[in-house]
Amino acid sequence: MFDDSSGFSKYSTSNHSGSARAGKLSPSAPHGWSEPIFFSIILITGIVVFGIQLWTWAIPQLTFYQEFVVSHGTVIETRVAEITIDSVNLFRPEVLLEHQVQGVSYRVWTFDFRTLEPKEGFAANRQLAESALLPFQSGQTIECWYQTDHPEEAVVVWKSSVWGWFFLLLLFSLIVSGLVGLVQSCRLIAVSEERKAAQSQSQSVFPLHSLTDNSQRLDWSTVPDIRIINESPGTHLAFRLPIGNQPIFPLVGLTLFTLAWFIISFGIMFHSFIYSEENRSDQIIGIVFRGLFCGVGIILLISVLRRLFLAFRLGLTLLEISDHPLYPGRKYRLLLQQSGVLRFDYFSVDLVCEEIARFRQGTDTVTNRKDVFRQTIFSRSDFETTPNLPLHQEFFFQLPIDAMHSFRHENNEIFWKIDLCAKIVSEPEIRRECPIVVRPVVLNDLTLEGNGL
Repeated sequence: MFDDSSGFSKYSTSNHSGSARAGKLSPSAPHGWSEPIFFSIILITGIVVFGIQLWTWAIPQLTFYQEFVVSHGTVIETRVAEITIDSVNLFRPEVLLEHQVQGVSYRVWTFDFRTLEPKEGFAANRQLAESALLPFQSGQTIECWYQTDHPEEAVVVWKSSVWGWFFLLLLFSLIVSGLVGLVQSCRLIAVSEERKAAQSQSQSVFPLHSLTDNSQRLDWSTVPDIRIINESPGTHLAFRLPIGNQPIFPLVGLTLFTLAWFIISFGIMFHSFIYSEENRSDQIIGIVFRGLFCGVGIILLISVLRRLFLAFRLGLTLLEISDHPLYPGRKYRLLLQQSGVLRFDYFSVDLVCEEIARFRQGTDTVTNRKDVFRQTIFSRSDFETTPNLPLHQEFFFQLPIDAMHSFRHENNEIFWKIDLCAKIVSEPEIRRECPIVVRPVVLNDLTLEGNGL
């Protein structure tokens, strides 16, 4: 493909793993078992707490609407009932209600659905129980609900907490998120590194695959399209190069979900402390599960912040080029702009030609890739960027006269790119790539410099 004298291999057969250079937007650790374990904990937590919330709260709520009917009764008397459990005095409000069903009168001490059980609905706060009885006066006619099969069981207060339904919805979303994350992380572990590399590379260069009408007329059926680059004009030079494909939308969705989870879970926790009407044992159980959910919210928040930091810690990077597509032997100008408040160990820009070969090996798709040409066209070390002093650097490079043009086929590919490598102080190395297209030399075009110089 290339002449040996210029540092290119004639036939670039490679034994390198396909995962070594696939889709380098930011450094990523190998997929181990940490993510499946994390999502398994999320899934199990969601299922357990969802089941508890469904059994102890949602089902009684739904059962009430199915088994109780509305009626009217008369308040005879009110009182604060008191019991002692484990040497602790607990209180609950009670109303002596008289109501009639089919001509039969019933009297019952009741308040809400928890008072249907002898030892439910008690709390340690007597003032809270007394304040709950203030709306009820002796002789007052009020709305009540009684059970159709047992008219002697009735309530005068029914509260359907909106927070409870939000909490249940949050639990369901946690189950879905845990399940999707577990399946995805297990799939990444099970799928071979070569197939992941092939998928990553296919996603990163696919927009350059379709052809322009001009390319079709010239019968360049295997030369990638240039529109994805040429449709982005630069501010100083002719074109702005696209810098990789950052997964913005999944990250935004995960961020919104985490914020919703965090706000709702802590809102429920705060509400439970301020307006608690449970006895001490129920309070302890409720605090444990609500604390568990708040803990999950904190873990999700930390995970999202880490992902955001990994995605955006380098800040805004702009790379503009004087002309595109590129042709062998021509000279081009690049403009690099890097903003942010950062201190770099080094920052380098390389011109890279990568040869890719894909083939089937059993049930796996093996992708072999190798850099057949790499030239550093800019390098700087030990410097800082500030809002008033960003990195703003122009430099030139020239394609080798015998360079192979960009080529894409089902099993083979010649992929040209500008490779950016940055090392922020005390941080891992960051790599981003900008795809470019090199076209074959047109015979009647003898110009050796690109436009815009």
